[in-house]
Amino acid sequence: MSDLNPMGAKEEREPGRQFRFALLAGFAVVLVVMAAAYFLLRGPGSNGDGQPAPLPMGAEEQAYAPAIKIGSVELSRAANFLKQEVTSIGGVVSNSGARSVAGMEVTLEFHDVSQKVVLRVARRLYGAKETPLAPGSRREFLFAFESIPPDWNQAPPAFVITGLKLQ
Repeated sequence: MSDLNPMGAKEEREPGRQFRFALLAGFAVVLVVMAAAYFLLRGPGSNGDGQPAPLPMGAEEQAYAPAIKIGSVELSRAANFLKQEVTSIGGVVSNSGARSVAGMEVTLEFHDVSQKVVLRVARRLYGAKETPLAPGSRREFLFAFESIPPDWNQAPPAFVITGLKLQ
């Protein structure tokens, strides 16, 4: 098909205009893909910053918390492949209560020699992807920390249960 104007002369299409259209279309596709990936990776139960939503710790959960015991805590240090020192803290959590625990969040408090808190970090022991901790059962856990303040007293941190999801 010939591109003729009313005077019968052939028109040339602007290659810059086609390029801009293709560029805008490509940009729109990239935005749609990025938005879809964000919402898929964020997943349910997330608070939008990549972290899972906090677990409840109301009166019912506070009453159940003494049935949860954290023990056999061990510390180890090793260098990772980047030659950084990594501190690992492992232990066992047990449920001596009558209900299953579907999710648990703890806050680890690292102290200095005068018992002042030098680092406070919240971590999930387990959550929605794992099997709930049944009554009378135990489960091992392991946390790794790449940087702990140098004034830490090298003792195991204090564990404070800050969230429970009961079944």
